[in-house]
Amino acid sequence: MRRHGMALGIHLLDCEPGGEASVREWMDSDYLAQGAEVPGVCGLAAYESISGPPRFLGLFEANSVHAFYSEPFLSLRNGGMAAGLKPDIRITADIQFYCSQIYPAHPVSEPACPTVDKAGLAPVIQLGRLHVPPEKIADFNAWYAQERAPLIEKVPGVRRIRRYVPVEGEPVLIVLYELDEESVFEHEDWKAAMSTPWTDRVRAYYRQAAGSPGVFKRRGYAR
Repeated sequence: MRRHGMALGIHLLDCEPGGEASVREWMDSDYLAQGAEVPGVCGLAAYESISGPPRFLGLFEANSVHAFYSEPFLSLRNGGMAAGLKPDIRITADIQFYCSQIYPAHPVSEPACPTVDKAGLAPVIQLGRLHVPPEKIADFNAWYAQERAPLIEKVPGVRRIRRYVPVEGEPVLIVLYELDEESVFEHEDWKAAMSTPWTDRVRAYYRQAAGSPGVFKRRGYAR
């Protein structure tokens, strides 16, 4: 029985024009195969951007953040996650986050979550990277727990929401929306959830990272 891991590795990647085909080929083969061999990695998928840079995204779902500090994973990470690319491909963005899940606070499995085998590898995802002032964190978390997540998770085609904090590096909040298809964004319930008084107030104080929120479509997955 598969359970959602409580950690997420995020790898955002881009290249100079003309190198996209080589990156796709590498991500669909070597990249997925190498990541799937890391102990503790329970889900892995490669995505390409529909909206927002960078163009490519790799997601590593793990049982815990310890998987990202194991020798097998560090050998990939310290060597450069893009080291397997052809030498003539010039990388213009290589952003990595290793995160611990804060919402939901506990892992779930069947039958509690019918989409447990799919949610971490959703066909379409929206990935947000948010900068929230420290004095506003309590209000932001209350907004997500009491309004944003309950409204969004009721929208047809939304599998679920997960939220994370990086365990190192840039102090951002990570939000992952897992969707069946991109048409979810056109649903009236989605639009209504995006426009509430509390939402307007929260948007006035948080800042999106460059390229956030990005929308990505799955290219392939290992498991």
